[in-house]
Order: sequence, then C-alpha cells, then structure tokens
Amino acid sequence: MRFASPLGFLALLAVPVIVLMYLLKQKYEEKEIPSLYLWKKAFPETKSAQPWQKLRKNLLMFLQIAAAVLLAVSLAGPFIMGKMQVTDYVLALDCSMSMQAEDVGKSRFAAAKEAARDIVENAPAGSSFSLIPVTEEPYVALSASRDTQAVLRRLDALQPTAGGADWQMAKSLLQTEKNALGGEILLFTDDYGQLDGLSAVETVLNGGGENAALTLLSGREQEDGLLVLTRVENYGKESCERTVTLYADGAAFDTVSVELAAGEAQDVTFSGIPLGTETLMARIFPEDVLTADDVLYQGVAGTSKRKALLVTEQNLFLEKALSVMGQLELYKTSPENAENLSGYSLYVFDGALPETLPEHGFLMQFNGGEGGTRGFSGRARGVENKDITGAENVSFDIAEGRTLSESWGRSLLRADGQTIAVYGERDGRKTAVFGFDLHDTDLPLTAGFPVLLHGLMEWYFPQNTADIAGAAAGEDIEPSLLPETEQAWIETPAGERTEIAPPFPPRAFSGDEPGIYRLIQADGEGNLTQTAFGVNGRNGLESSLLPAGEATAYEAGKTKTVSMGRNIRNGALLLLLLVLAIEWRVNCRGD
Repeated sequence: MRFASPLGFLALLAVPVIVLMYLLKQKYEEKEIPSLYLWKKAFPETKSAQPWQKLRKNLLMFLQIAAAVLLAVSLAGPFIMGKMQVTDYVLALDCSMSMQAEDVGKSRFAAAKEAARDIVENAPAGSSFSLIPVTEEPYVALSASRDTQAVLRRLDALQPTAGGADWQMAKSLLQTEKNALGGEILLFTDDYGQLDGLSAVETVLNGGGENAALTLLSGREQEDGLLVLTRVENYGKESCERTVTLYADGAAFDTVSVELAAGEAQDVTFSGIPLGTETLMARIFPEDVLTADDVLYQGVAGTSKRKALLVTEQNLFLEKALSVMGQLELYKTSPENAENLSGYSLYVFDGALPETLPEHGFLMQFNGGEGGTRGFSGRARGVENKDITGAENVSFDIAEGRTLSESWGRSLLRADGQTIAVYGERDGRKTAVFGFDLHDTDLPLTAGFPVLLHGLMEWYFPQNTADIAGAAAGEDIEPSLLPETEQAWIETPAGERTEIAPPFPPRAFSGDEPGIYRLIQADGEGNLTQTAFGVNGRNGLESSLLPAGEATAYEAGKTKTVSMGRNIRNGALLLLLLVLAIEWRVNCRGD
C-alpha cells in the first residue's frame, strides 16, 4: 500500500490525546454532608477519581483510537498499484453558429458539452484527453492531458461562435492528435459526415428545428433618402410567416410581414430612410430556435469627397481621368509650386517628386521610381491581386519605361516580364508608383485606364473608409485609414476599445460578436472621424438546421495498459463510519 498524502498521518496525534483523557479522570468537588454513614461506599469512588492510575481496559477507548487511526489513513490517500486497460480520447466540439439552435431541449452546444463532460468524468483513471474546438480557425485547446479537472475547466470555458467551422483544418488537427495519442476521436456536432471519412465516434445533437433567417441587408443613397434591401429565407420544411423590422440609428423605422413557403426566399425593401443615417439593423419576428440569424447589422457608407492635388506641367489624360473619380475633389498645380504642400488626402505627381514630401496624405507618382531606362516591345498587362479591382483586365502597349523594385510593395503592372508599376504601404502611407510616362503608352486610350484608376481610388479610399461594411464574425478585418490619421482604434458593441494604430499600417482586427462597431481615427490636431460598420454571423451558411449527412462507420480506438494506483480511500472512510456507529451505540448503552 502506498499513500498519496503522507501528511495525513498527523491525525495520529489524536491517539495519545484519547489515551490521556482516559488516564486523567475528572475530580469531584467538595461537598458538605450531614452524615458519614455512607463513607465506606464513597471511599472506593474517591479512589477511582485519583489521576494517573493504571490504565484499564475500556471498549470505548479502543473504538475511539481505531477511529482516529482510520481517519489518519483516509487523509493520507491510500492506494495500491495495479494494471488497467484505458483508452485515450481526442474530443472535438463543433463551435459553429448552428450549435446555438435550441431544438434539443436546450442549445445544441450545451447538450454537446454535457455529453463530452460525461465522457471525461466516467473515463477510467489514466486516460489522456486532447480537446479541439472546431471554429473558423480550429485549435488545440488541450493536448494529451491526464488532469481530468483541467479538461473539464477548458470544456466549460468553451462557447459557441457566430461563425462557421473549417472542417478541413479540423480534420488535420484531429488526425495529428490521434496519431500522437492513439485512442479514439469523439466528435460532438449537429450533423453527420463532417470529417469526410476520418474515423470518429459522432455524437450528433439535432432536433431538426424549423428556422428562418435574414441573409441580406444592403443600403444605397437616393434623392429622397436611403433605399434598403433585406432578404428573408425559410430553411425549414414547413411554411412560416415572419415580420421584418428595420431600425435606423437604433429607432424602429418600418415593419413588413411576409409569408414564406418551405425553402422560399423573399426580398423586402424599405425606402425614404433619412440621409445621414449611420447604422442600420434588420430583425425578424417571431424568433425561432436559432435567434443568432434573426438579425443583421450594417454601417451606412459616407459620401464625402477627398481632396486630391495633381502636380503636373500638362497631362490632360491624367487630369480628365482623375476629375471623374467620384471619391475625389481635384485640384491642380505646377511642379514649381510643389514645395511645402499640405491639406490634401492624395498627391498625384506627374514626374519627379519635390525635395520635401507632404507630412500627410497618400502618394501616386507617374514616370517615377529608380531603375534603368529601357525599351519595351511587348504589351504591358495588369497583375491580378486582391486589392485593386479589375487590374488583371488592363492591357496596353508601352514604348519606354523603367523597371521597379517590389521590395516595399506588390507588382501592379508588368511588361516584358518586368514590373513597371508597384503599390503598397511605404513609410506608413499608401503609395503607387508607375515607372513610365503616360505619353509613352496607349494606356489612356484603352478602356482599362479608368478601370485601373477607379480600382486605385477604391484602394486609397475604400467605401465606408474601413472597407468592412459586410464583415463576418471571426474573420480578420484590415481597416484602411485616412492619410492624416495618427491614432486609430475600434470600439466594440460592448464599449471596449481596441487600439489598431500606431504603428502603421494598422493591425488587423477580429470582431467575434455580431453588432455595430465603430472605427475612430484621430489626426494630429485631435479631430476625430468615426465610421460605423456591422459585424454579422454566418447567416445563411449556418442557418439550415436539418441534418444532411449520413452516419459513417468507425474503427475502434486503441487501448493501452498503464500502471496506476487504485484508490482505497473510500473503503477506509466506510470502515471509519462503521467504527463511529459502533462507538456511538456502545456509548449509548453505557449511559
């Protein structure tokens, strides 16, 4: 026998105390009596009250000593070593938005956590557990842990998200953990076949709840106000009726009722919303088993123009093209007057840069950059990228240009295999450099010229400034800041503040909870610019609650033999209770 907590044997100090109590008998008080007739009878009793006399046999004393010994053994944590067959487990918990549906008596996620908790609590001692929450970016929350309480704490801390689940990444993580542990994969989710053939025990929580969802909220300006379009879809097997309410800046604006057949979608429009409205919210009533997709949020894009300065001797092509850009209020000056410039959001230099660049503002330069001059006989083409919309469709002839380095940015245009235009963040500001003169190309005569400039303007000054009008919960957001911004932060619906700049470029931000967020920018003079934007759940993608997959066969996991201690504390405690019961009974009979 071994003991997990030997300090428990300190309880044995109670044994000499018990013996001492039986050696030291109580002393009688002096009393005046009327006669000594009973003295002979009182004398033996007086003798027995004398302390430190010979210890006599006493059943109560032995029972109390036995109880003290059993208590000490129990506190010491007795166990005996042995062999046991156990299975290790990789627990995977689906944390996607559909798991919030309350069609199994409670939420699917709460039922999944209870099922996982039962596995952990009832597994044989010595089992190891890995825990993987399946989210937009699955991760290993705990790996090969034998600490049952630590596993339960991590499990209890998990919450469902408003996003989806990346099952391919989850499959890779689960396979890696299973290879390391052996054992079995236990998946707790709301549909079958999520792991695409990976052997797993699937616990599926799905009550087949009826559900309708808002899947679109979009607004645009008209002369008489904002026109807002919403879409309601019925993902259930039965027809339903829903009421759509639109809120403008938090106040109810209008309500429309729609009837939807099974699987039907309907568009609902609202018009006449006052110009200047910053935020929109649409909600459907009555709520169903999945309330997370009954609401959508949207920030309203601003229409203010940005001041741009064109520095050129004479370039009608560039001047005309920039003047029709809806984002810009264009001004022009000559290179001779290009020193000490300030007050513009964008500076377009047709030729060389001034000796001192403006402190604030984005830059665009034609016929600039460093590199050797060379002739190009081929055609120049745009490079496909995620930032400049339509750049890949640009194609033109170039007679002469300059090759540019991509060390600070990304290639925008190429000719004869060489980069001739670069864009990106340079010294903390957005910059685009073209290594050719427009007069040496036929680019201004092509349909791609306004497309290219429009794509650049959208990159410089994205719609809604933050370029996140339709952000989804859990995905990274990369805000685009104004050129004069010196400090920027994002305010969450709960009022918490997250700093994103400085340093520049700004840090990515992830909004985990649906709602209205605000991007706040401060310039050098302390002026604040606020832009509202909405973050929404995966409405539509996570709104179908009916099971679609089929159960798959799985291979039983491997077991392992471990040397472990069998706890016998409970047996010692039961014996202690028995001894105390006997002691109580003997004491009662003695009285």
